[in-house]
Amino acid sequence: MLSSRLLLSSSLATLFIQANLSSGFSTTSPLVQSTSNVRKVLPLFATDNNQNPFGFVQGLLSQQKGTAVAERNSTPAIPDCVVDSDYTLAAVFGAVGLGTFLVGNVFTFVLGGLLILLATLFAVQASRIRFVFDQDAFELKNTSGGDDKQEQLKDSGENFVVGGANRWAYKSFINWEFFPKGSPIPILVYFKENQTIKPDGSNDGQIHFFPAIANCKQLEEQFEVRGCAKIRD
Repeated sequence: MLSSRLLLSSSLATLFIQANLSSGFSTTSPLVQSTSNVRKVLPLFATDNNQNPFGFVQGLLSQQKGTAVAERNSTPAIPDCVVDSDYTLAAVFGAVGLGTFLVGNVFTFVLGGLLILLATLFAVQASRIRFVFDQDAFELKNTSGGDDKQEQLKDSGENFVVGGANRWAYKSFINWEFFPKGSPIPILVYFKENQTIKPDGSNDGQIHFFPAIANCKQLEEQFEVRGCAKIRD
């Protein structure tokens, strides 16, 4: 009786296993089956032995620093400047010369005529000479004519007093000033530089004077912004 029951149980177990296999059920344990469907999740920060776990934050900081340096390096240079002509000096000399000329004696006639000639010279120079500031130097150039937007600038040649080009590096400046000092209508533009070599071979400083035929406010601003040396009182 007992052997019959064991035989029956064994047959039922065999039938159950066959039924499971024919129905496509896996005999793999539920634990293994569930773990086989787990997806691999990549860590946000690398933590292996060769990498810093805070590398992501350091990378962000490095990018921000690099951006700041790039912005500083891309700061635009000071644009070139052509100073506006100024006919004030010519007008003042012309008015004073005419008034003196009309006084009526020989002395005032000669003096008045001389002042009118100077006024004419200043007007002509103001119309054809330009004071130019580029990235490296201060230069005097001639204009070929036309209006302010279409005029062509060209080299003014050698300085007729001391020789050499009419171009002086900003770093060569020793001093600059307008005369008379503090006057609302300057007459002369003065500067001293050590770029020009003197006949004796020295370069302890060459003095230059020009009539104030350009906008002196703009000249002063450019001398300042370009870092031209000045002896302060």
